[in-house]
Amino acid sequence: MIIKLGAMAAVAVVGLSTALFYGSGPDPKKPNEAQTAMSAEPQDQNPTMLPARLLDCSLGRIANFDPSKDQQLSEYQFDEHHAFKLYLPSIPTRTKEPPAATAVPEPVDPRTKIVADPDGIAKEAQGRPFDRVIDYWPERVEMTTPINDVAVNLIIVDRIDPINGKAIMFVTKANDAVTFDQKHLYIGQCKVTIGDGATASAVGDGQRIRG
Repeated sequence: MIIKLGAMAAVAVVGLSTALFYGSGPDPKKPNEAQTAMSAEPQDQNPTMLPARLLDCSLGRIANFDPSKDQQLSEYQFDEHHAFKLYLPSIPTRTKEPPAATAVPEPVDPRTKIVADPDGIAKEAQGRPFDRVIDYWPERVEMTTPINDVAVNLIIVDRIDPINGKAIMFVTKANDAVTFDQKHLYIGQCKVTIGDGATASAVGDGQRIRG
């Protein structure tokens, strides 16, 4: 069932604003806490390029979502758990604001892939390329795949901890920033692999990753 949520309820679910729909995001020139923490670690990578990343996630389907409440993540109950892997290739670090939601989207690197989705929680997006990716790693990543004329599969990666290799992923079907499919709300923790290890693991899962 597709339901229209209030803005506060939407933010409570995903834990952040959605630049994909609102066209806003963090100042790419102003480092956030995650970026500062990551820069404090020894880095062999080009600072003008984001590293390749593999997110190996366990996502639970939220069984008790209540759009009338401002629920915290700790309040959610899950009736299913699903493995899900996402590969984000090495791309240039963003230096400008993303285009508005109504503008022509930027090209998406074709190596960006759902590597594994054995239970098909994003099955309608399988075989379809991502049409919008806003990659503000290590603050957040937002991405959509059209699944019909009005709806998209929405993935948001948030609460990224680059030092400990962890992140939170949210997956749903959406029509806009506050219209989610109540029976298709998945959220959970991901293990993050960075650099060549991410690409090697993705290839090991049967994906052809080039570049």
